[in-house]
Amino acid sequence: MPRPEGVPDDSDLDSNAPLLPTTARTDEERKGPSHTRYRFAWAWAVLGTFAIGLLWLAFRQSDLDRREDEARKGDPGFPSRIGFEGPTPTGGEALAAATSYPHNFDSSPLNPPSSLATKEFNLLHYLGNLSPWRTVNHGLKSSAQVPAGCVVEQVQLLHRHGARYPTSGAGTESFAKNVVEVEGFKASGNLTFLNDWKYRLGAEILTPFGREQLFNLGVSFRTKYGHLLKPGQKPVFRTESQDRMLKSALNFAAGFFGVPYEEQYHQLITVEWPGFNNTLAPYMTCKNANRMDLTRGPQKMAEWIKVYLADALERMQAQVEGVKLTHRDVFNMQLLCAYELVALGGSAFCPLFTEDEWRGFEYAHDIEFFDIFSFGQSAQAAVGKGWVEEWLARTLKQPLGEFNSTTNSTLHTSRYFPLDQNIYVDATHDTILSAVIVSLGFSSFARSAPLPTDHIPHDLSFVTSSISPFAANLHSQVLSCPHSPLAQPGRSRFVRWILNDGVVPLDSIDGCVANDDGLCELDAFVQATQRRLEEIDWAYDCLGDYELPNEPIKDGRPPHS
Repeated sequence: MPRPEGVPDDSDLDSNAPLLPTTARTDEERKGPSHTRYRFAWAWAVLGTFAIGLLWLAFRQSDLDRREDEARKGDPGFPSRIGFEGPTPTGGEALAAATSYPHNFDSSPLNPPSSLATKEFNLLHYLGNLSPWRTVNHGLKSSAQVPAGCVVEQVQLLHRHGARYPTSGAGTESFAKNVVEVEGFKASGNLTFLNDWKYRLGAEILTPFGREQLFNLGVSFRTKYGHLLKPGQKPVFRTESQDRMLKSALNFAAGFFGVPYEEQYHQLITVEWPGFNNTLAPYMTCKNANRMDLTRGPQKMAEWIKVYLADALERMQAQVEGVKLTHRDVFNMQLLCAYELVALGGSAFCPLFTEDEWRGFEYAHDIEFFDIFSFGQSAQAAVGKGWVEEWLARTLKQPLGEFNSTTNSTLHTSRYFPLDQNIYVDATHDTILSAVIVSLGFSSFARSAPLPTDHIPHDLSFVTSSISPFAANLHSQVLSCPHSPLAQPGRSRFVRWILNDGVVPLDSIDGCVANDDGLCELDAFVQATQRRLEEIDWAYDCLGDYELPNEPIKDGRPPHS
């Protein structure tokens, strides 16, 4: 192989030559060939650029660290502590869950139109998963207050994030671009405001009201169950890396612990991204949960929208020139009402629709959630399986023995998944809550299945605004009830589930008997849950190759062979 030009052969090298040129060499010898000089210059330029880049990155990281330190410390001109605090003794922990369980009916500062406010109708109760959470009832007479003769031993909370701006593809921005901003668009009558209306919504992150919701939820949970905290123990609470999930968890912590809260607990942030097992965002690894060919939900929802918005479409079209509206456009106007309410406090879109049309809007979300994200979709029992496995491990204080769902073995250590807490708090999404109730076998919510598309069933069992609203919260109470009429010798521990302050009936679960308090003997519920988890084949349900069956799905699983 020929030598590159200018590179000497080994025979040309003097083994006794010094490592540096001597003064005896001429200037031309020291300079060497011109192209060699260019190579050296190019190499030094590259090295210099690389060094500058490293220095810039180091400076940038140093600057970020400095800013974070300053943010924590505050402006030295405005110190956070100056002394003179006055007395600071801490009082006893609250236990409102055992004395006077507080309810949630306040959605201040949201301002729905007064024309839609009656004793029988509150617009905020008919916005599906975009409704603010409120105290609801799931058919039992009792409240979430701890029953007489019982003492709470442990609670596990799974809550949704607070109110947010629209996610990508929600349809709200589409209405702005494809209707209002179209050349020649002109509105009149009740829609005149659209001539000057501008799209003012952000995307994905929490609204100010959403931050308030989670702060208040933290305060409420501390008031109900603060007495369960162990002195000296820093509990581990969990959330995901997505911005609204992390900020929801931090706002909850601010309400639960008070400011400053950072040193009072450990916040575990799990990765929410494709390819990562995460029981709080399990849809990332369950392929079949995202297959639209495995659900009739979108088709059924479209059919229902054409039914309940028929009059509204005609009414809106009569007040618009330059654009031919569709049923989906009118539905997006209802979405804009919901999002502007929780983001801006009010919306001119809200009074455009009648009470019946808002009831129809809620039912459209009931169809969507039931048939896509809950009992009516074949992979939803598998979606919620991982969190239920974790609930069982915490309840029994036994580590997981296998990881064959969305559980993440790298996070199941005593450090990140402790089993000795009395209070557990996890943050998740609306569609995960609607899947977890499937995995738990809460079949009372599926009583109305399959959901029709030509009318709203009477006494509907699955109402999205009561299951997965903004800041929705599902928690279990493990109770010791030695004086309960249901107690038997050696069997005085019970469990019950509270969804948005409503006690969930458990009598449809094998081994649980009907009672007004929603209690189920703990061993019986644990055994039923273990059987349910064994039935759910995560690998097949999430990754298997199967088709949508002809018969409606009612238990969140594909047809059984």
